[in-house]
Amino acid sequence: MGKIICGYDGSDCSRAALVEAVSQAKAYGDDVVVVFGYAVSRLGGEVADYAAALKEHAEAVEKHANDQASAEGIEVEVRLVEEEPVNALVDIAEELGARAIVVGAHSESPLKGAIVGAVPHKLLQVSSVPIIAVPESTS
Repeated sequence: MGKIICGYDGSDCSRAALVEAVSQAKAYGDDVVVVFGYAVSRLGGEVADYAAALKEHAEAVEKHANDQASAEGIEVEVRLVEEEPVNALVDIAEELGARAIVVGAHSESPLKGAIVGAVPHKLLQVSSVPIIAVPESTS
């Protein structure tokens, strides 16, 4: 049994990514590991408050991911990682020997994504694991 890694932050496109990750897992008999990577900037005065707020948000996202996956009839493992999202996804995918990393893609131009540094674009540059980028649902 393999692993499908799903980047999840609670956004509409990450919800679409989780639907795809669950579909892939069911098709291949794999497990889904949902990863929420978040980084706390160490610059600024209110770092502890910001870190606590991020952690609280991560826990809410964890619950939502579990609820969404359960509604699809599958249990997932959720990992909250205090690290930049791309690094968190790649590190866990490599650690687990994942089949793929599934992430959502916002409706933005490819040029903007490349310049601003969208997660799917960054993953394509650094990951040795195949990437599945799922567009935001329009339905």
